[in-house]
Amino acid sequence: MWVRGLCGDCNNLAGSLYDKAYADFARQVALMTSPFAKRMQIIRSEPPAVFFAPQLVAKCVLYGMFGIHPRLRVLFPELADDLVHQAEHIRWPGKVALKLGLTTPDLDHRGLLTSGVSMMKVLGRRLVHFPFAEIVFPPLVWALVPIDNTPELGADDTQYLTDASSWVRYSRDRTSVDLRSLTRNLPTFTHPMLSLERGSWTELHGEAGTDAEPVMVHGKLP
Repeated sequence: MWVRGLCGDCNNLAGSLYDKAYADFARQVALMTSPFAKRMQIIRSEPPAVFFAPQLVAKCVLYGMFGIHPRLRVLFPELADDLVHQAEHIRWPGKVALKLGLTTPDLDHRGLLTSGVSMMKVLGRRLVHFPFAEIVFPPLVWALVPIDNTPELGADDTQYLTDASSWVRYSRDRTSVDLRSLTRNLPTFTHPMLSLERGSWTELHGEAGTDAEPVMVHGKLP
């Protein structure tokens, strides 16, 4: 699944430095969250025993999100500059979080890339879904979301996902960090567009013809 959102240099940089680390992380998570692994898990609520490079994985995701949503370069210029220039210390913007979860088992063959799309559940319990960009690619779900965004409109449906914002601050030499030392849980998450309650959600799209124009790419993975 892809969009034309990065220049060749940035795309090649991400591919050469970060994609391998991300693929290794995703493979481990898939293996450790299989039905057999879950049956063998002693503590049911803890995340899988995965050892990985937090900074490299987070940067891989962020490069993808900047490609999905070009306006992120305007909203978070310091973060964009640090990513492009491989800064040792990443300046993480306030009021934004990188969230992580697991895809639900019944949707393990469906992928989704979105940006510029806000959603609100109007039937039943009021929920809001206001990401800047998100990637649903089994076995993982990633969302870059604002913090404390208009709570009067409803509860944020990503609030219980793992916060991976601090991962970019790890040294690039830390390549075998235990996921269990970074978070107490890794919850499953069903994106509203893939939910059985899809009809209960309304959509608001960014303005067409601008750098906030919405992106929605659906995929069925082999």
